[in-house]
Amino acid sequence: MTRSIARKARREAARVQAGRRAARKRSWSIVQKAGVVLAIGVLAVTLIVAYRAAGGGGASPEKLVASQAPDFTLSTLGGGQVKLSDFRGEKNVLLFFNEGYGCEPCWQQAALLQQNLEEFTRTETEVLAIMVDPPDLLAREASRWRLTLPILLDQSTAVSQSYNALGGMHANKPNHTFVLIDKEGMVRWSQDYASMWVEKETLMQQVKSLVQP
Repeated sequence: MTRSIARKARREAARVQAGRRAARKRSWSIVQKAGVVLAIGVLAVTLIVAYRAAGGGGASPEKLVASQAPDFTLSTLGGGQVKLSDFRGEKNVLLFFNEGYGCEPCWQQAALLQQNLEEFTRTETEVLAIMVDPPDLLAREASRWRLTLPILLDQSTAVSQSYNALGGMHANKPNHTFVLIDKEGMVRWSQDYASMWVEKETLMQQVKSLVQP
């Protein structure tokens, strides 16, 4: 009777140990899979940043420099319309193409532009943000950020495409791209920023170069 109990105890102990070994094995397998997923995610982000920094997605706005800016007429988020050629002979124009809805840095950048509109105005420069998302989504974000900066609706993406601003993180959305057009309607500067942020001083340096003798 005692031997039978001992055998049962040994079998039970062996079963418990086997269960623990199996649990450890499963845990290690989960950890390995999580590590692989994390590594893939880090690699993907790294590749995307490198891709955008290299001007991926066909976005080469620098090719437009010293060429006539493609004209356009776009509706504004506020219900009006803006035609680029209306600024000819009157103002420089700084276009800010960006990913729009869901891109926090894009709205932070737009807020920075709005905070410095007076300084841009002193250099006779109109600042326009161009986005491709549905108006209701953009209106929600604009309200959240308390923006009055003109936001132009390029839902067909035709204007963004004409300025080589599409591609990067999203093939059907603009990058974080700035284009500066002078009073004669010529593209004087353009740049895409994979970092998703541009300091005001960098933008003002480009704008002021148009008014310096």
